[in-house]
Amino acid sequence: MDYKKLLRPLAIGAALTVMVFVAYQRGLLDTFELKSIDFRFQIRGPIASKVPIVLVSIDQDSFDELQLPWPWPRTLHAMLIRKLAPSQAKLIAFDILFTEPKPDPREDQALADAIRAAGNVILAAEFTEVPSDFGPRTTINLPIPPIREHALGYGPANLVTDRDGIVRRARQALTFQDRIFPGFAYQIYQAFVGLEALQTKEIFLTPLLINFRGPARSYPVVPYYRILRDEIDPAVFKDKIVLVGAFSPSLHDIFPTPFSASEPMAGVEIQANLVDTLTANDPVAPFSGAGHHTLFVLLSAITIWASFHFKPLRAFAMVLVLSGIHIFASLYLFSFHQSWMPMVPTFLGVMLSYGGITLDNYVREQRERIRLRATFSKYVSADVVDELLDDREGLGLGGKKRHITVLFSDIRGFTSISEQIGPEQVVKLLSDYFGQVTHIVFKNGGTIDKFIGDAVFAIFGAPKSHGDDAVRAVKTGLEMIELVESLGPKWTQIIGRPLKVGVGINSGDAVVGSIGSEIRSEFTAIGDTVNLGSRLEGLTKELGVPMLISESTAAEMKDAIPLRPLRQVKVTGREAPLLVYCPEVLLEGEVEFALDTGTPYTQQHK
Repeated sequence: MDYKKLLRPLAIGAALTVMVFVAYQRGLLDTFELKSIDFRFQIRGPIASKVPIVLVSIDQDSFDELQLPWPWPRTLHAMLIRKLAPSQAKLIAFDILFTEPKPDPREDQALADAIRAAGNVILAAEFTEVPSDFGPRTTINLPIPPIREHALGYGPANLVTDRDGIVRRARQALTFQDRIFPGFAYQIYQAFVGLEALQTKEIFLTPLLINFRGPARSYPVVPYYRILRDEIDPAVFKDKIVLVGAFSPSLHDIFPTPFSASEPMAGVEIQANLVDTLTANDPVAPFSGAGHHTLFVLLSAITIWASFHFKPLRAFAMVLVLSGIHIFASLYLFSFHQSWMPMVPTFLGVMLSYGGITLDNYVREQRERIRLRATFSKYVSADVVDELLDDREGLGLGGKKRHITVLFSDIRGFTSISEQIGPEQVVKLLSDYFGQVTHIVFKNGGTIDKFIGDAVFAIFGAPKSHGDDAVRAVKTGLEMIELVESLGPKWTQIIGRPLKVGVGINSGDAVVGSIGSEIRSEFTAIGDTVNLGSRLEGLTKELGVPMLISESTAAEMKDAIPLRPLRQVKVTGREAPLLVYCPEVLLEGEVEFALDTGTPYTQQHK
């Protein structure tokens, strides 16, 4: 395994994973994670309330019916308490502030008398924090003494608004001047379950996630004015917690919640959800930090491994499966176990590490394609290059064994010709010739292996095989011979006589690929098949024919082109003789060769 190739994707994936983890630890992903909690609430849907709660709404209908400006007289709230008291409500809680005395003391006294007579009223307070030159200035505004004196309890009704403006959390209690003040909802919870039930429970100061029972108006809501007019059956309130609060938008006590940002929830109903959460003891609890970190590292590691081990589509499928399992687990834990397992950092870590590695692989792939295209466009046609880039098997360093047909051609006597003309004319002559030869080879699906002086070495069957590579090689040889004949007049003007070429063709197995080292290599073929093809090209001059074809090539052609057997020959470097052939079209008007089955002809030159 090439560990150097693994190091780069591993480093990219690890770097992106660490970046996501650090961003999450620093709170940069908090808003997205909070949105994922909203998503989980909406997927889970509403659940049944576990506490009997009825809301009394100070809504627009009550304003219209009572025709009183806000704040309403406290004598009106006293009347409401007296109307609710006979119904045997468990508790009456006012999410309304009575922190300032009225100009008319009789109003405050009327409310205080009603609270004393009911004996089950809980009031709201307010904790304020104002910036100043000497740091934040905090104050807690309690109900005025005459009103709170006989209340069953009172506490701050402050809610926690996240940076996106949505209320998801609240505090059970607040501290002020080294004193703990249980919150409004906690006072209701405490009065409902009794002090004895809370003796072993600790009150926490950190905000907790409210387990919202549903969207706005998930609890029964009764308009304020209808109670004053005795339009509501008292049985509606029996043994219930009755919470009184503002529902009218003009009173600015409504907030977006995880269930809906477009349909805000009244602050008093959020308090009801908090009371429900405390009583049922089912707040949304954060998942174990160590467990989340372990899961984050594990899923990221699997993603990084898959990204460089598999092709992009298969790796993407694995990433989707991993992400899907993680999301499903997050939804399941949230819906059935009230557990908040962070979703965004893990999902983002998985996707970014996959995307980063895949993008890097794509960029490197494109660079490699450009390099290979530049390399192979010199040897094969453009369509073959495209196929090679789509399937690069066998192009790696070292190559692989392939069955090919090789073609060697050489301009006869070109060395002596080059001595007669200038080097500029030699280059021009060869450039023109090689350009047209390359076109012929490419047209027939062959590969230019190399030009050696005035000789051409072409391969058919690698890197792409067509199934009839022997026929294609012979056709290429015939067209090359025709090309030389067509260029005869032009060359005669330059050198005083036409040129001739010799072509040798052989078929067999050879090692084909990038031969050399990582520093320098070239696409070529090596082996006895190649050597024999070169020997046949050299033998054409001795036998006086323009083309010689080995018996292995002739066998593969299956009469596609008429051939004539010439004679048995022994080529340099081989002990066993072989029968050579020549296309009949090239022997018209030439000396007839009689097939000699006796003593084979021995090649005279290397």
